[in-house]
Amino acid sequence: MSITLFWTIILVISIIVEAITVDLVSIWFGAGAIVALIAEAFGFNQIIQVTLFTIVSIACILITRPLSKKYLRGNTIKTNYDRIIGKHCLVTETITADNKGEVKVMGTLWMATSLNNETIEVGQYAEVVSIEGAHVIVKEI
Repeated sequence: MSITLFWTIILVISIIVEAITVDLVSIWFGAGAIVALIAEAFGFNQIIQVTLFTIVSIACILITRPLSKKYLRGNTIKTNYDRIIGKHCLVTETITADNKGEVKVMGTLWMATSLNNETIEVGQYAEVVSIEGAHVIVKEI
């Protein structure tokens, strides 16, 4: 099998997989195959072609994938419980390292623990850092 056919097969498979998944999985290898085909057309040896294929594919993955995932994700609207992450809350029951307390976030009461096992007294304000199961993790502000 000729090297031109090999790079063409890699390119076609990458395009087909990308068309099926539409999740930017293999298009980077297609870009690497195109560069390798161009190198083959200029008469570079197979080691240089494989090296260019590898470098271009990895560079495309490392540089463009995070950017494309960020912009192609679209506008995700937070619904349900995850919308309270980052919100401020009022401590309604003291939070200690040993016992969960209670906070009021957006009009709803949640069981809460502190981020660094610190004590947060009733009446203090905190920020919701994350959610674990049926309780929130908060840090004092």
